[in-house]
Amino acid sequence: MQEISQARLKYFHEVVACGSIRGAADKLDTAASVISRQIQLLEKELGVQLFERRSRGLAPTEAADMLLEYYRGCRAQQEHLNARLQEWRGMQRGSVHLMISEGFIDSLMEHVVGPFCIEYPQINISVNVGSVNEVVEAVATDAAHIGLAYNPPVDPRLRCRASRKHPVCLLAGPGHALAARRGPLTITDILPFPFALMSSPYGLRQAVDLLEFTERVHLTPSLTTNSLRVLKQYAMTGAGVTLMPNLGVHHELASGELVAIPIEHPILSAPECQALLRLGRPLSSAANEVMRRIALRLPAFAEG
Repeated sequence: MQEISQARLKYFHEVVACGSIRGAADKLDTAASVISRQIQLLEKELGVQLFERRSRGLAPTEAADMLLEYYRGCRAQQEHLNARLQEWRGMQRGSVHLMISEGFIDSLMEHVVGPFCIEYPQINISVNVGSVNEVVEAVATDAAHIGLAYNPPVDPRLRCRASRKHPVCLLAGPGHALAARRGPLTITDILPFPFALMSSPYGLRQAVDLLEFTERVHLTPSLTTNSLRVLKQYAMTGAGVTLMPNLGVHHELASGELVAIPIEHPILSAPECQALLRLGRPLSSAANEVMRRIALRLPAFAEG
């Protein structure tokens, strides 16, 4: 097989990402006919069909999945070459992309990103926040070098570089009736009180959903949100309690604005914070240094 055109691979990748030739043409500011012709030539060169036409657009074939993996591998190797050149230049330029769950924001900025940016102002850092599924997908598809997630699903495309258990506990304001209960609570203890929960796409809610399924109970929250900040503010107002790890609420716990009470259940004791990398992806020296600092300095992964 002759060498595959990188230009055609780029068109192919954008069609997969956008789900249609028209979408890829708009994104690349190129005529749709040009992209369509390049895809046809690519299929002819490879001797395979790459897309199936469906009512909602184009669907990649199994051959397309293999080609996409090859394309990402090429990009990763090119990144590796650039990274080695950056190392030779002494980290004078480069970029590191992180995708994280909300609970990591404060400690990541304080202990890792802030000091790194002061020390290496020439390195561009991007930090995006999303659900646990968005973190996993961003790392798996090379949109992010490093992912920080709470209770992520197992994904064979990823490897875990650092991890530590962070049980789900009950957070309440100091004046709440449950705040005086220092011993472990049960789910039955919580049910009589108004409470707030994270919404479904997040690792915290997935742990709670598993608990509901296992114990055959139905939890009806008074408030549902996609923000940990909303959860802790809800508890601090005294309106009710919430279920979440102590991740991201260290200051509130230290000041006495919130009280954390353990919950006695193996499902709620199991969730972990994890630092995720794509399996087989070479990291630049800058990304490696950020990952090293995350593992050593981020409180979420510190012992004790």
